[in-house]
Amino acid sequence: MTSLKGNDILLHQIKNIKAQRVNYGLDLLEDVGIELRQAQEITNIYSDILTGTIDAYASVISNNIMKQMTSISIILMIPTLIASFYGMNVPNGSQDNPVVLWVLVLVSFILSAFGVSLFKRRRWF
Repeated sequence: MTSLKGNDILLHQIKNIKAQRVNYGLDLLEDVGIELRQAQEITNIYSDILTGTIDAYASVISNNIMKQMTSISIILMIPTLIASFYGMNVPNGSQDNPVVLWVLVLVSFILSAFGVSLFKRRRWF
């Protein structure tokens, strides 16, 4: 686009040279001007198409990244939710049993593994 603009300026300067008008034909310069304007329009159209394609590609990439980030946050939320229920300051009858902690860790791990396998099956990872 920059080169075409430079060529347009050069064409106007050539047209304005009065001493050399005998050496070149004005019809030829008009044809060159028309071709130059067509080239500028085609360049603008292709530039718009390229911009749209890049925006669409960026949108697809952004959506895929957001999907992966959401699935990772869901997987990390499962153990956090279980630990927060167990860690409340409310008597639940199992706070003195040391085995319950390991059972909760195992349940959290199993549910997280199930979530990972579910997301991998749906190709969200």
